[in-house]
Amino acid sequence: MVGAFGLLLSAGGCGGPGNYANLFDDGPGQAGGADNAGTSSNSGHSGYAGTQQGGAGADSAAGGSGSGGGVVGCAFSCGDSGHSGDSSLGGTSAEAGSGSMLNECSAFGVDAVFSPSTQHCYLVVNDQVTFAAASAHCEMLDAHLVTLGSETENDFAWKLLSKEHWIGLKDGKAPKEQQPGKYAWVTGEPLNYMNWSGGQPNASATDCGESNGGGTCYEHCGFQWTGGSHDGQWNDRYCLHTIASICEWDSTR
Repeated sequence: MVGAFGLLLSAGGCGGPGNYANLFDDGPGQAGGADNAGTSSNSGHSGYAGTQQGGAGADSAAGGSGSGGGVVGCAFSCGDSGHSGDSSLGGTSAEAGSGSMLNECSAFGVDAVFSPSTQHCYLVVNDQVTFAAASAHCEMLDAHLVTLGSETENDFAWKLLSKEHWIGLKDGKAPKEQQPGKYAWVTGEPLNYMNWSGGQPNASATDCGESNGGGTCYEHCGFQWTGGSHDGQWNDRYCLHTIASICEWDSTR
């Protein structure tokens, strides 16, 4: 637990031991209760509750500012007046007001974003690259190309990057093989949710260009696009075309 609170302290900037007077308005000392105690509070303004050896307060889930002393007190005493929607912490205003620990995604990159619905972290990669290159880049970051398990996650990804981008979906066929194969997520997770545009995937023919010996190639990789009945639906594309992507981590740090 100490490690998690330490991470919150360094990332969120609640303040150090020398800044309690600025953080909590009700005064110094043991105004929140005795050692290892701490009282209930929703706003995080009961002072420096307990000594620096104090334990977690009785109402920490509600932002109870009697959350013990030192680092522990800071982590929970932000309460309703704490990090409202501090994007550097990957939190939303609703999460910040809850007084509970904020989830941290910045370890994955300054622009990494947290999704409350999945509890995962996401990063937009605007580089225009092939499906294989996008997938390799995410793997290098200990992530994977985004996988979309629900309408909520699908809409979240589209709001992050509202232009065509790779998702971690492919059918495993070679570029010159016709007809769609069996699509699967790159992670191996079940493909229980699908949001294909009408008539897709169709493995449409496309020019191979200078790759694969020229000639005709076919579409075998999935992406989100604007051309369906509504934005953010899926289509298949030639895997060597170059577009943006989104990386996803299935946990926070």
